[in-house]
Amino acid sequence: MKKYLNSVAAIAIAASCAGAALADDTATVNGITFYGIVDVGMTYDTHGVPPSSVGSVGSYYLIQSASNKATWEAAQSGMSQSRWGIKGAEDLGAGWTGIFKLEGGINPLGGAITDGIRSVVNCNGQVLAQRSACADSSQDGGLFDRAAFGGVSNATYGTLTFGKHTTLEADTIAAYDPIYNSYAFSLIGFSGATAGSGNTQDARWDNSVKYLGSYGPVRIGAMYGFGGTITRNDSGVAGDLGFDYGPFSFDATATHKKDEVAASPLSSAQMISAAAAGFNPQNSFSATVSDNTAYGINAKYTWDKFKFMGGYEYIKFANPSSPLAVGFVDIGNYIGSVVNNTNFTKNKILQVGWFGLRYQATPKLEIDTAWYHYDQNGYAASGANVGCSDTRAGTCSGQENTFSLVADYHFTKKLDVYGGAMYSQVINGLASGYLHNNNIDPTVGLRYSW
Repeated sequence: MKKYLNSVAAIAIAASCAGAALADDTATVNGITFYGIVDVGMTYDTHGVPPSSVGSVGSYYLIQSASNKATWEAAQSGMSQSRWGIKGAEDLGAGWTGIFKLEGGINPLGGAITDGIRSVVNCNGQVLAQRSACADSSQDGGLFDRAAFGGVSNATYGTLTFGKHTTLEADTIAAYDPIYNSYAFSLIGFSGATAGSGNTQDARWDNSVKYLGSYGPVRIGAMYGFGGTITRNDSGVAGDLGFDYGPFSFDATATHKKDEVAASPLSSAQMISAAAAGFNPQNSFSATVSDNTAYGINAKYTWDKFKFMGGYEYIKFANPSSPLAVGFVDIGNYIGSVVNNTNFTKNKILQVGWFGLRYQATPKLEIDTAWYHYDQNGYAASGANVGCSDTRAGTCSGQENTFSLVADYHFTKKLDVYGGAMYSQVINGLASGYLHNNNIDPTVGLRYSW
């Protein structure tokens, strides 16, 4: 009933905003803006799986452990996450403005609200070769699972908001990823690890406060997440410092987040043990828990019709300072029925690097290309896998590389079409347990924004 009422409320709000928009051919009425993106297309994966009708990524554009056969399928959100939202601004006088934003992800192929953890749970008990696309996400099936915040803004003093926010890392990646943080063509867009200081669930923080300010060419950001809202001490703190100097821009970020969670499907044996312990295996998952620290630097330079962009992030995974109990409640009210609090007795270090460019070939045509790289250390603390650099275990050192090329043509301000491909390959420890170690994903799509 609750989900039904939420859906009815959403439809009513959307309809009222859309009706007002038709009256004056805009999407803003009385300071309230209704906006969104629908992104659909076709993709071919040399090693893929059937798409998810609820997950945020939909298709395995990027090579994953279950990627197993050539697939040709309808795809969604290849260039941008399909979404809808409402935002508003109200003049309070004396230079102050009251603001709010509510935004939710949608899966246009299935007509569902995006829910990454539901896609993971849907893969419970399935062997790799039987799985559809299932990938963890910070989008958890809530009506406004991408953003929900309100606050105040001032041209001199900056913007202060409270609620659910994207991280400062996610903000900088959106500004410095050559291919716009896309799922189909960007490693750091698809995986979400870079935006979430190691885990994609933490690319957005619930119950957080965020400050953004600009002082001449310098900008600063600060963010704090209050822990304990979903039975875990997941507090976090982050900062950003950036500046612009002519055609050059630079940002540096730092983040520390406790009790980060990576969700994965339950095996058949784990489903049986979860049920025996009193947990619903259709609403639970296997969780790996860590305290993470991340540092990032990003830069871009504009020259004529070219924008050169790149970045680097260092992420350290450590065992949680406040371990989670079996049966903890995660985002989306899903249950961690199998919990690993000791996976990082020796710290895992993930280093992420990328570089690329955007070329504005004509006023309507843009061509983008990029290279992305993961490098993981060997982090086995004991036993035969210490120091390994092959595929025997996921704790062995390993690498991942992707190369992408995309053309994007804007017919109008609201409608564009795109086509491109990404080659992705995993090596050594990052290929452990994979059915295949590479994928090519030629993808075309149409995107309508309003």
